[in-house]
Amino acid sequence: MRRFKSGIIFKGRVVLAPEGHESHSDLLEKLGVENNEMGAMTRFVRAELSPKDGNKATPIEEWIFNVDQDMTPEWFDEDRGRYEQEFRDAVREYMKDKVEVVAGYAWNPVKDGELTYYFMDGIYKKAEFGKTNNYATSTIRKDLTESDLVKRLQEQFGDKLVPIELDLTSLDGLDDYGVIKGDLLAIPNIDLYRRFRKRISVLDMYYALATPNSTPSGCGADYVRFVVDGGSVGCGWCGLGFGVRPFFVLRS
Repeated sequence: MRRFKSGIIFKGRVVLAPEGHESHSDLLEKLGVENNEMGAMTRFVRAELSPKDGNKATPIEEWIFNVDQDMTPEWFDEDRGRYEQEFRDAVREYMKDKVEVVAGYAWNPVKDGELTYYFMDGIYKKAEFGKTNNYATSTIRKDLTESDLVKRLQEQFGDKLVPIELDLTSLDGLDDYGVIKGDLLAIPNIDLYRRFRKRISVLDMYYALATPNSTPSGCGADYVRFVVDGGSVGCGWCGLGFGVRPFFVLRS
């Protein structure tokens, strides 16, 4: 399982892995450091930090720190607490402009003109998409529009919440399902995902998009697009269980 944030601790600095590329080996190669036993004993520590229960809204002090190597340098062993804290501080700084806690969940705020989109930085729940690939009648939509989360958002933001307009045109260009309007919490379609992909966190779990692969007037209503572990987009049967990564929109 990929940890939320990986990095390398050196005696005088911490280097975090870039977004979506959490491999220690790749990071060491990028830094020009030999990834061998001698290095692990003298030069570096492969470290990871992950939120308890996967919830990034919890304080970083409560996150789980892990060292991903059997041997560690003497300088690290002699002052482990200091280096662990430096790693936590580096992750805290990394998250400062990327994550905002709202209604007990972590979100990626993305400013777009006079609006700010908030994409959950994690998975709200896992659910079957629905009996068909029409998001308008899907189980996921029903769950979100009736959720305690949307009620908490309404209580907190009131009329600052912007009703969402979501185009349900299929990947092959068919518009049988039209456009839904008025929801305050939804999952993105493929257009929104493409638009903001570089500005939101990469997750380590599949999650559904509102875009159908096709429609009844085309190849059928059984398949929906979803985001794969690592950020690419795939196609899956709508009866499968998907992660639900909702978003909402505020007037800036």
